[in-house]
Amino acid sequence: MSKLIEFENGELVAVGNFLAQAKLKGKASRGRTKLIKLIEEKNKEYNEERDTVRDPYFQVDDNGEKIVKDNKYVLKDTSKGKDLDKELADLAEETVGIEFTEYNEKIKALYDALNNYNYELSNADAVIYDLLLDKLEENYEKEGK
Repeated sequence: MSKLIEFENGELVAVGNFLAQAKLKGKASRGRTKLIKLIEEKNKEYNEERDTVRDPYFQVDDNGEKIVKDNKYVLKDTSKGKDLDKELADLAEETVGIEFTEYNEKIKALYDALNNYNYELSNADAVIYDLLLDKLEENYEKEGK
């Protein structure tokens, strides 16, 4: 059976950062490492798509490099800033699927460890923990494992 976990593009970094700092051992830690690598691949694709969306909006110099002023790229047309923001927000909300069938055993160990996680979480970490467990449960709870 194929294993798939879905996130919005804009969630990828937060999930990866949460996983990186989680206190895990053994197979669960290995599952974390595999999932982080898969998330990094999807985040790289997302960043490339962001560049594709953003590039037409920015001024470039004679060498084709984006012009920066006050640590920000300079828009070709300032009246189009909201259009750019909308396109980027839509892209951030797009769902991306991460197929992890070949790492199922390790990611199942990660799920089990997170499900029994004994460390206190707060704020953003608690929200990401809940999101990640919800997504993993979609794979493991329905099969009764």
